Amino acid sequence: MELPLIASGAHSTSEHVSTVADIDQAFPATTSTRLSATVRLVSCFAAAHVILQGSPTRQLPIVVPLALVFLFTVYVGVLYWRTVRDSASQERQFIYWLDTVWYLGLIGMTGGPNSHLSYFLPFPVLFVSLRWGFAPGITMAVCSTGILLFMGALSAGTATGALATDILLPPIALLALGYLIATWANSGLAMNRRLASLKEINSLFNPRFNIEQIIDRAVRHVAELYQVDKYALVLVEAGSPPRVFRANLPDAMYRVSDTTAAEIANVLTKLETQRAAIYCGSRGLQRADVYGLAASGPTHTEKQLANAVAAAHRLDCTGFGAVKFDLHHGGTALVFVCSNDRNFGPADLPFFRQLAEQLSPRIENVQLLDRLASEVAEHERQKISRDIHDSAIQPYIGLKFGLEALARKASPANPLSRDIGHLVEMASTEIAEMRRYVKELRGHGEPGHAALVPAVRRQAARFGELYGIKVEVEAAGELRIGDGLADEAFHIVSEALSNIRRHTTASFARIDLSCDMQMFTLQIANPGDPAMSEKLFTPRSISERAHALGGTCQVETGPGRDTAVTVEIPLKNERLCHAVP
Repeated sequence: MELPLIASGAHSTSEHVSTVADIDQAFPATTSTRLSATVRLVSCFAAAHVILQGSPTRQLPIVVPLALVFLFTVYVGVLYWRTVRDSASQERQFIYWLDTVWYLGLIGMTGGPNSHLSYFLPFPVLFVSLRWGFAPGITMAVCSTGILLFMGALSAGTATGALATDILLPPIALLALGYLIATWANSGLAMNRRLASLKEINSLFNPRFNIEQIIDRAVRHVAELYQVDKYALVLVEAGSPPRVFRANLPDAMYRVSDTTAAEIANVLTKLETQRAAIYCGSRGLQRADVYGLAASGPTHTEKQLANAVAAAHRLDCTGFGAVKFDLHHGGTALVFVCSNDRNFGPADLPFFRQLAEQLSPRIENVQLLDRLASEVAEHERQKISRDIHDSAIQPYIGLKFGLEALARKASPANPLSRDIGHLVEMASTEIAEMRRYVKELRGHGEPGHAALVPAVRRQAARFGELYGIKVEVEAAGELRIGDGLADEAFHIVSEALSNIRRHTTASFARIDLSCDMQMFTLQIANPGDPAMSEKLFTPRSISERAHALGGTCQVETGPGRDTAVTVEIPLKNERLCHAVP
């Protein structure tokens, strides 16, 4: 059985701004624009010099290369003027492709591959690689090389072997240089993207989030850098069974059943690492390997490699990056970021180590805040329980004694005897309920998450007995939610039933409780009263409780329709919400 958890980060990929301006910190886009404008200006003077020195191809009239140089000068001038006018301007990728086309055209006019203007072809490859990575850069280098080879083949004709070698060398040199430029520039771009991603992850910390939510949002940001297909979170806490959460991105995170969690945790926790580890699956001639182990030695390394292979098999992936956190109250958290399309490598290990160092204090802060909030809440509960016991319950006890004395004075034949007995029963029930409430506040109630549905069913049955209004409760199993939300929901139900009794003539009411991955929904409905005004009335107490929890309260009614109060509470503050069948 898989238990859904909130998708706290299901939409986080859209929140992360991955523009070039954000990720290009070491080499800003504006710097690239200014440098490329300067290179174009230099190439314009060089082309004019080569043309005027008489190097153009003999078969063409001189007016053709001169016209081409004039058009190139206009092109360069417009772009340079735009750069000077707007120092923050950024050029699109197709501008650099136009530069390549211009250079190739001028090279064709000035002697083919051996033209001095061929020295300018690597510059567009450099600027494109610095801005957009390896793939656009190497594509431009390959296209330029192919066109140069075609020019060389046209100009060679029946040339000798030495001449053919001179024609082949410039394109081959351009291809090799383009590959080196694209690879070098891509490494810098990847580094800038990782730094920007770590900066974004650092801003994700919110004391209202729990460990699962923080890690979920962080992993979804990491997924923008790596081709991440899925991830798994293993929480092994002292004195508790292991918990395992999984997600097939971009879908929401869910919690696996306790039986499956124990099996997965048994496999994944065998991978020993201090901070981070990288597993590279076998692919082609590359053998499987693992990096970042806690210890070394041939025997231990082989054992850890076997454990890593078993972990990858259990996670159904070809490679993964693992990050380990130590929990403040004892225990361990392990995050496995998995991919089938991208093979992780040792170069990724520093990033995952930095990710662990960055998230570790955030997680510790969340745990400390949780502990502090729990201690404060416990202190307040003890104080409220004493106040209720010493003040609120005592008048009810006095009322009960007075009613019992009145019942003893009234003879059984008295027509009010039955009503007095009913009042005594109501007072006794309220006193018992308040004592139960005080007991729970003092921490002597049932531990763990509050069982909301049974409590609502008891309240509905008692309400029906006292006031003759039948209340039907509908829920998909026994929803188990956090104590705070369960307590607020119970008060909302009590207030709604009280409003039905005081403000309507309904003899029936229905309560629907539901909980999905993102929202807890509570609806209280009763049949509409034709004699009542159709003006909508929003109960202030219920609305204030809903808004305090970050939710909404809506009232719907109409002629011939039920009146329904719907309260929706987002589960961003809840650790878990699931239905127990």
